[in-house]
Amino acid sequence: MEEEFKISKKLLKTLTADTRTQILKALEQRPMTASELSRKLGKHVTTITEHLQKLKESDLVERVERPGRKWVYYRLTRTAKDILHPKSYRFVFVFIISFITVVSSLFIWNVDAYPGDWLYGLDRAVENFQLMLARNHLEKAKKHLEFAEERLKESKVLIEKGKIEYAKKVIEDYEKEMNKAEMEINKARLKKRNVVPLLESVSEATSKHEAILRNLEVKAPQLSKDVKPALIIAERKRIKSIQELENITGRPYSKIISR
Repeated sequence: MEEEFKISKKLLKTLTADTRTQILKALEQRPMTASELSRKLGKHVTTITEHLQKLKESDLVERVERPGRKWVYYRLTRTAKDILHPKSYRFVFVFIISFITVVSSLFIWNVDAYPGDWLYGLDRAVENFQLMLARNHLEKAKKHLEFAEERLKESKVLIEKGKIEYAKKVIEDYEKEMNKAEMEINKARLKKRNVVPLLESVSEATSKHEAILRNLEVKAPQLSKDVKPALIIAERKRIKSIQELENITGRPYSKIISR
């Protein structure tokens, strides 16, 4: 008889951290040490170790100590494998119901959560869940583009509230979301998918992002050095998307968008 799978609030909270989901995806390839994960993800080994401990407490990873070797490896547990690769619609159904139960308060109370609010972690968990349900790279890229714009909206509110440090963090998260969107587009391109509609979305969105970022720079001059890298990313991705659209279609961008 199949063992019933139960999803707790603790487990869902564990999955809200981007670094933890990155660790799980890395361990899909093979067991790794904390040092290997540190190099692969470009994060300090202390940070990786802390996240591994959280994953271990949620029964998503387990330690593997090999006799005669001083290195400690980490590998995915059955629970983690079931989450990453559900074997039945029953599992997906249980996961969805459990998730909705945990995060329903966000919708019932109709509260906008921002960094520093205790509900913000659940807000981001909703985004991670949406990514899990995305069927292909194009859908994931679209989601990352939406999340990037959400980060800019959050930064605007945070600046108005005087929470400059939090605003700085979400601006950095904007850059990450835009880079993830580009990675998913590249994967879709390798699979010979039609990326034209998404490139059009990128060109239009980044044009809007540039305006928002310039406005943020005016409102919070102390964030200028943090806004500039995000502004550069937005500009580069807008130009790159337009160039690729023109290469694919053989038409000037102005004619592409007016078709």
